[in-house]
Amino acid sequence: MKLTIDNRELEFEGDLSLMEAASRLGIEIPALCFREGYDYFTSCMMCMVKDQTTGKTLPACSARAADGMVIETQSDEIRAFRKSTLELLLSDHLGDCEAPCQRLCGVHNEVPQIIRDIKDGQMDAAVAHLRRDMALPGVLERFCHAPCEKGCRRGLVDESVSIRALMRHAAEWDLQNPEPHVPPCAPSSGKRVAVIGAGMTGLSTAYYLAQLGHASVVFEREPRVLPRLRAEHGPDVLPDWVVEGEVRLLNRLGIEIRTGVRIGADLSMAEIRGEFAAVVVACGALPVEELESLGVPGSARGVTVDANTAQTQIEGVFSGGSAVKKDSTILKSVQQAKAMATCISQMLGGRTMSGIAEMYNHIMGRLQPEELQEFASHASPIPRVRSADEGHAAFSNADASLETGRCMHCDCRANRDCKLRIYSDEYSAVQSAFKGEERMPYVQVNRDTGVLYEPGKCVKCGLCVRVTKQDGERFGFTFVGRGFEVKAAISLDKSLEEGLRKTADKVVEACPTGALANAGE
Repeated sequence: MKLTIDNRELEFEGDLSLMEAASRLGIEIPALCFREGYDYFTSCMMCMVKDQTTGKTLPACSARAADGMVIETQSDEIRAFRKSTLELLLSDHLGDCEAPCQRLCGVHNEVPQIIRDIKDGQMDAAVAHLRRDMALPGVLERFCHAPCEKGCRRGLVDESVSIRALMRHAAEWDLQNPEPHVPPCAPSSGKRVAVIGAGMTGLSTAYYLAQLGHASVVFEREPRVLPRLRAEHGPDVLPDWVVEGEVRLLNRLGIEIRTGVRIGADLSMAEIRGEFAAVVVACGALPVEELESLGVPGSARGVTVDANTAQTQIEGVFSGGSAVKKDSTILKSVQQAKAMATCISQMLGGRTMSGIAEMYNHIMGRLQPEELQEFASHASPIPRVRSADEGHAAFSNADASLETGRCMHCDCRANRDCKLRIYSDEYSAVQSAFKGEERMPYVQVNRDTGVLYEPGKCVKCGLCVRVTKQDGERFGFTFVGRGFEVKAAISLDKSLEEGLRKTADKVVEACPTGALANAGE
């Protein structure tokens, strides 16, 4: 027997679902309620495909493959159907993909996860998460104006969590190790970028470029890196060991730093452009005549760039930070460096310079008083822990441990692998497309130990029911209620611990949305 899926032919024998047939061809069909090894449930309808021979739409998880079928999995009609399906699911979804602190962070740090890592004594993991998104955290967290803390929901209860101090604690723990954590980098592109200026913008751009697989050479006219910061702040605020530690890490990433080199005098811009695939002008605020000597378009305000890509009028020449806007904050400079490195990487790869792609982000919105209390009831009631000097003194291990307990963890533990989020992003689903008049209250079950259950995130896929049944749980999950009120719960009103004695990890792994998650992760 033969059938065709997305113009690819498959010969097969015996009974086969369309999902299995597509898998044999290497074609992935989206599904929330299907999991290999378990009976199909056909509830989410995300796996709908179209048979062109009959004109019928079919659920790929349960529909059987038949001789002569011509199946389409990604037609405009099918994609529109899936988008509507997602939007219906999103209309009553309760939870934030990312906590407000992460959404407001200039470099998008996964703040709650880092706090959980510190709380659990997993400092290596905390540093890995921190350095994945933040360049030079040992320096930045001394001067960051902490917009994350302004968005922290703990501030609605008493005071926000000391996020900046906790991030700095992780960064300094790392720098005091003999070998600080080196973030993973993409394979080398073979392309080199020249960065003019070893301030926070320049060094950060080189850092992010290294992560994206591009080598950098940083040119600095002064004898030391970060000359402006060091001139404005003494070693009591910015110690040499912190700067030297961050520079060692940059070197381990393959970044070359050449100090005492004046562009225009020791090395011309023409020579640099001839040697490098791209150039970044990050030398701080310069007079117009110096910009002219570099051949870079600008005015008294700074270098002129396209606001969407940070590219100047000269192809392949970019600029950011104080070179573009004199009063740019340090956090803003690092944020621009991350976006600029992304655009440069896209250009070097022959792609359209679109900048950093923002993933779909579900937002629950303003919490009702009882919902805020739900979050707060699982956090330590102690007041905000303060170091001797909120600006510059580091947290001790004991202070860090105490402060992590104040976090209310209002993020989603599965925000990186939630299928609902991934598909919503892929199909450009809109959260408010089917917005109701009012939403149900947010509830957490079993927050403090074991498996955390958030019923408002459940899409009624039935996987938890099938997993616990197939693996022989005495109680396990079942569906309770009727119609729109149906929900998944442990049978006979037993606790999660009683219902998941054998299958806790399997159920968490099977859940497509993060409605079930390990509470400590």
